[in-house]
Amino acid sequence: MIIKRSLSFFRFARSRARHLLCDRSAASGVEFALVLPILVMLLFGTVDLGHALTVSRKIDEIASSTGDMISQQGSWTKSDVAKLLSGASFILQPYDTTGLTITLAVDDIAKSGSATVNWSAALNTSALTSGSASTIEVPSEIQDDGVQVVLTRVQYTLTTPVSAFFSNFTGQNGYSFDRHYFNRPRVGDTITYN
Repeated sequence: MIIKRSLSFFRFARSRARHLLCDRSAASGVEFALVLPILVMLLFGTVDLGHALTVSRKIDEIASSTGDMISQQGSWTKSDVAKLLSGASFILQPYDTTGLTITLAVDDIAKSGSATVNWSAALNTSALTSGSASTIEVPSEIQDDGVQVVLTRVQYTLTTPVSAFFSNFTGQNGYSFDRHYFNRPRVGDTITYN
């Protein structure tokens, strides 16, 4: 009797196992549960990358617009440059502008090709010291003895929820941008600053 019951139970278990192996009615649900976290990560990553690309474009626009406006006049006052830099920071909105730094330097180019700062202004950072060497090397293609070069440098770090989450793994907190842009004066060879 016990052997019959064991044999019967074994047959029943084998038929149920065979039935479960052949049953595909919940397979799509299991597959969806396995794929869903990957799809959610891809969605958040795409949105996050979209924000980073938008900020990158805005940083480029700040650098080019600021340098272009400074190069269009032969003389600037300190208050006008401060207003220009403050106004240029609004390009970054709706993103937070507190971490945005803009450094503007008008460099003198020597015959040797070395660039020294004639005057500088800055937003959310300190201006460069007059007479110091340029922080960024001026390309030889735009160097001309006696003609100044306008250098605009924009730095910003964008921190998003996704980049903050992955900072534990990557060691970097957000997307860092450091752009610079060169212009030559359009009105004359020099730009004065009072």
